[in-house]
Amino acid sequence: MLNAMSFLRRSDIAIHTAATNEDLLVLHVDKNAHLITTHPALPGMACDSLCDIIRKGDSMKKVSILLLCDGSSRQQELARRCNVNAVLTRPVDTATFAGKVQELLDIPPRHAYRVVLNISVEGVHNNRPILCNSENVSAGGMLISTRANLSAGDRVECSFYLPDGYRVKATGDIVRVTVSASAVNTVRCGIRFQAFSPGAESALVAFIDQEIQRLNLTGPRPSALVA
Repeated sequence: MLNAMSFLRRSDIAIHTAATNEDLLVLHVDKNAHLITTHPALPGMACDSLCDIIRKGDSMKKVSILLLCDGSSRQQELARRCNVNAVLTRPVDTATFAGKVQELLDIPPRHAYRVVLNISVEGVHNNRPILCNSENVSAGGMLISTRANLSAGDRVECSFYLPDGYRVKATGDIVRVTVSASAVNTVRCGIRFQAFSPGAESALVAFIDQEIQRLNLTGPRPSALVA
């Protein structure tokens, strides 16, 4: 399973932490954050007072606020008094939390961005090696061309080198197969990654980030404050 929070490791996202609501306010004034994630039990001024100050400040009020609270009636009532964009009750499923953070930061999931990567890929299917070349890659999968007999639903193991020499090893499922229009007896297979070797996912995400930045596809640097 891919790490749902891996997008926070992107080089165009800055994360700052705070120990009190006063610290949060000072950080927001200084950094002009795009997102504040906090909880009602944070020390210092009351959470609803913090939100009220932020929403009344012309230079501060545009920030998105995500409140994480427990199921107690006291915190639920406090959450209703706070002028926030979203409230999640702890414990929070990682995928749900990641999706809400991406939504509030207005960041599309990184796996949606594909970059060109024309390299040889070592593949294994049913313990048999297969020869293939990649056409593009994302954090969620890659498109390969091969003469191997593959079908949708097949599980394959992939190994390839990024331009900086880092070796990525991943396991994935074939999700679609189409006949190549440019090469005889060749098919193009879309692979959805399911698991990576240690460190490989981070290396792949970093490579994709670098390529996207090089192509000027990224916007302003988002910042998030976490309490």
